[in-house]
Amino acid sequence: MYKLNILLFIVIIAMGSCAPKQKGKVYPSIYATPEEQHAILEKIDSHDWAKSSWINMLDELQPYVDRHQSDPEWIVSRLAMYWEEGAHYTQCYIKKQDWDYGEGNAPVPTVRLPGMRRWNDYVNVPLEDRIPYNKSGDMLGISRSSGDPTPVLVPYKKSGHMIRQNNMEILKLAEKAAFAYYVTKDEKYAKFSSDILWTWLLGTYYMQPPLDPEKSSKGPGGYEPGGILGYYDYEVIHDDRQDVAASTYDFLHDYMCENEHPHLKEIGKNTTQMAGEVFKRFIEIDLVRGGKKGNWNVNRYRHLMNSILVLEPNDFYEDGKGREYYIPFYTEIETDYLDPLPNIMSVYDSITGLWPESPGYASSMIPTVMQMGIKLYKNGVNTMAEYPIIPKAAMGNLGWLDARGNLVVFGDMRGGPSNISVFENLLTYYTLEGDMDNAKTVSAVIRKAVNSGQYSREHLGVEGLCLNKPLVGSSSDLPFHRAAYSPFHRHIIMKNKNDEEKGMMFTLYGGRKGSHLSDNGLALQFYGKGWALAPDGAAYESYWTPDFKYYHGATGANTIVPGYTKGPITVEAMDPKVDDHSFYNREETSPNCSFADVSAAEKRRLVAMVRTSETSGYYVDIFRSDQDDNDYIHHNLGNTATLLDADGKALNLKKVNDLGTAYSSMYEYFKNQRKVAFSNDFVVQWHIGDVSPALYTDMWMMGQVNRQVYLVDAPPTTIREDVTPGQMNKAPQNTPTLIVRQTNNNAKNSPFVAVFEAYNEGEKSISEIQKVVRQDCFVCVKVRSKNGSTQHVFNAIDDQVYKASKDLEFQGSFGICSQNKERFEYLYLGRGKKIKIGNYQLQAVGATVSAELRAVDGKLYYSADAPVLIQKDNTQEKEYPSGYNILID
Repeated sequence: MYKLNILLFIVIIAMGSCAPKQKGKVYPSIYATPEEQHAILEKIDSHDWAKSSWINMLDELQPYVDRHQSDPEWIVSRLAMYWEEGAHYTQCYIKKQDWDYGEGNAPVPTVRLPGMRRWNDYVNVPLEDRIPYNKSGDMLGISRSSGDPTPVLVPYKKSGHMIRQNNMEILKLAEKAAFAYYVTKDEKYAKFSSDILWTWLLGTYYMQPPLDPEKSSKGPGGYEPGGILGYYDYEVIHDDRQDVAASTYDFLHDYMCENEHPHLKEIGKNTTQMAGEVFKRFIEIDLVRGGKKGNWNVNRYRHLMNSILVLEPNDFYEDGKGREYYIPFYTEIETDYLDPLPNIMSVYDSITGLWPESPGYASSMIPTVMQMGIKLYKNGVNTMAEYPIIPKAAMGNLGWLDARGNLVVFGDMRGGPSNISVFENLLTYYTLEGDMDNAKTVSAVIRKAVNSGQYSREHLGVEGLCLNKPLVGSSSDLPFHRAAYSPFHRHIIMKNKNDEEKGMMFTLYGGRKGSHLSDNGLALQFYGKGWALAPDGAAYESYWTPDFKYYHGATGANTIVPGYTKGPITVEAMDPKVDDHSFYNREETSPNCSFADVSAAEKRRLVAMVRTSETSGYYVDIFRSDQDDNDYIHHNLGNTATLLDADGKALNLKKVNDLGTAYSSMYEYFKNQRKVAFSNDFVVQWHIGDVSPALYTDMWMMGQVNRQVYLVDAPPTTIREDVTPGQMNKAPQNTPTLIVRQTNNNAKNSPFVAVFEAYNEGEKSISEIQKVVRQDCFVCVKVRSKNGSTQHVFNAIDDQVYKASKDLEFQGSFGICSQNKERFEYLYLGRGKKIKIGNYQLQAVGATVSAELRAVDGKLYYSADAPVLIQKDNTQEKEYPSGYNILID
């Protein structure tokens, strides 16, 4: 507190001590104004999260700023520039979307263009270990996938995004130091920051935009419209160094005007003129590149907004193009190359609030729109009020989250936490607007992310320290829905509870080409202890590496090949159901049962989730495929996978290499193939021993004739450190995978029927699984738990009445009869006509019904989405109206 109060005193004394040499707009203005300096200091003084973020920022800066006092070349020399005398290139040329050569020689070193468009497998070594005054552009890097921390010298032309990331890291230090100068007025921060920024600004000033004579980027480059090139990147959506450079300049403007670089005299410009020319180049080029649609259009604006807002008014510039001129190109003006905000928001689904791309891209679009919205709000433009779909879309992202706050993985993405900045910006907006009810809602989302370790408010950057507001209320409960369905994404999410220990969740989805979605087949993922234990892998290095085809296709998912990989799906039935006017379910038939029955071309898959206690449950997978030859592929997290017969005896697997590539060329990625010919029921157990307690997934599968069962090593599941327990199956560790090959036996009538249970060591719930009936269109499985609960699980694909025993009858898509030690627990009918056990029966009055009859503390309750006939205790059946959780007298 003492330290902060002293800072406050120093700042107040210093506030009026300097005036800029060049008059115009007031600086800073993007994240904060001079008048808000005192409020930011009070925020730091009054709130622990702001205080911690500020202290952490100063601690990060300290060694660099202190060194800079005696060694000002150290940090500047680590910028990636064309340092070599005589080769300060002013024009770079692109060939095949990578750097080809440069020409020209500026009087100062120019900023180096990244070596290639594509990613590579390397990250930069720590800043301290990088090569100073690096003339070649070869970068020291560490492999992301190999696990080997030994630095490797990566040639410039194969350096991926390392050049870009190097300069961005240093510019971010400059931004933080510029903010520290704004807060403290200590010129050591300004000197450190401005030395970096001067080097970058002048080095950019002398560089012309790259040329692409062969138009590999779909345009000629330079200042001509068309193609995807940015000013300083191969993709306009990666032209992001301008973001932090503009913010840094915003905080430093007055200091830089008072301490101009000597070279400005040689070009006959002052600070504001030179910087304005640089930022306007980014704007002019990026406004005519990248295309009008999708995330390219939105992300282009994201990088431009700071460059626009840092400009002077229109009349400052000879061409009349200042801040007021460019803002409408985002808010209202449509051109051949860009869509403004009204068109952007029309892309969002008005029902789901979702962006039509994979979750990784979809969830990043609305944070971008919100981020720009808050900046514009501070400049007098309220886009959130004009477009109410913006806050709806922000909250729509919650539907993509699992119990740990990670995004579901499908399509082009790697998962991980959602971008909490969207909720921070919503909190800022609602607080400024005085809408405290909505402020409480988004505060709960932020608090949940903090409590779960997915997000920290103690390491905020410059933007967060300036704009974030105190949390409101005390709740950390997320809005929670049992079912979510997006028709565009062909993706269903079902949950039962939403906490890490007790929650259950599965996703069932079809394939779609384009929109960063995948040809993944009719795929399944399920969760245990908050983790996607049956995952969709995403450990590819980049979109351009050979392994991307594996991860992007059906072989990298949990599905059946060959056959359907992409195309429309039909939701045959689901409960809880999502109607055509919502993203989420409105009602719940059963507290214990959920299912989705989906068909796509020759495939049909029913996945159910059955809770057996507060802490236990299982998943049922009934997968039909109307073709004679099928491979059922199931990836599961684990150190090991063990194949057993139904009695628990290990099966004798033989090493082979005979899967072949007839079904998919991507089978070449399945290594260490072992198999056994086995047509009876079997069990697979995956074991995760790198966490405590150990985590298991058990799978029971019903036998069918003409089967060969394989265990293989599939590629890694992820390259992230936070989406699997104990970083299990993170690259380079392979993923233990099951492949069940069924030949000359049509899987429509001989389906793959499996039951999965995930549990901590010592907490296994299921004691026995038995096949009861297996017919062409009907299956019945019995699942017994240690707590005495027993379910008979039914599935049929026709309209026949089936008798599984003298006491069990079923007609419908899905049903469960549950007893506990012979006592009635519940009947559940999922889109069917009839289900019966003993003296209890549910029957549809009309065509079909989804209904449940359950016993609770000696009383009977029912739920039904349509009128239903109920029989109980040998009484005459009686018709009941639709309704939910209704006590039967």
